[in-house]
Amino acid sequence: MTLLLAGCGADPASQPAVQAGETVACGPVGETLLPVCTAEREGGMLILHHPDGGFRRLQVQGAAISAADGAEAASVTRAAQATEVTIGGMRYRLAGKGATAGQ
Repeated sequence: MTLLLAGCGADPASQPAVQAGETVACGPVGETLLPVCTAEREGGMLILHHPDGGFRRLQVQGAAISAADGAEAASVTRAAQATEVTIGGMRYRLAGKGATAGQ
């Protein structure tokens, strides 16, 4: 995600590198992730669109990712080449690494 907030002074190499309109692997927790969701950026927001019309809004501040609305917290884990976000029974794999859970 060369990324979401490249203009916020965060190290771009530590950011998830999602481009607007990019396909993102997603799926229910416990199931195989498939490249069927799309990403949209609006300032510090990352909006992940599901194929059924649903979506999740995430706030990205530096390397921190958190839920932008709703009562469900986002859980963020880092892998070798990806950042995984789990929220509300769904899991998303974003290219890049270094993001952490927000407050």
